[in-house]
Amino acid sequence: MEQKKNLVTLGSTGITVEKNSFGALPIQRISKEAAIGLLRKAYAAGVNFYDTARYYTDSEEKVGAAFEGMRDKIYIATKTGATTTEGFWKELHTSLEKLKTDYIDIYQFHNPAFCPKPGDGTGLYEAMLEAKD
Repeated sequence: MEQKKNLVTLGSTGITVEKNSFGALPIQRISKEAAIGLLRKAYAAGVNFYDTARYYTDSEEKVGAAFEGMRDKIYIATKTGATTTEGFWKELHTSLEKLKTDYIDIYQFHNPAFCPKPGDGTGLYEAMLEAKD
């Protein structure tokens, strides 16, 4: 991987990444082999942050295949569209499996119709905090 030149820290996360990142929505449109090649080429060019989502069809699977055994060298963000705690946990476990990892650096709500808040009755905010631990 090339030396990092344009680093940025993501908010208060403490995560510092190359300014250029890889949004993995488009790789759902290409073969797994082509996606793996593209992801690895991006990594070789210095990209170390990859953003995907459960709803990007097979994107998580392709990211997981490309970086299996390299997890400590990259950062992964993914998203859930779940509106229930049951769906939240199911999607989280599916994402971990597809990404071939035991942790996600940034886990987000994807296009929420509402913003989960503490004590709002949905349990989603609390589930996200629990998942963080």
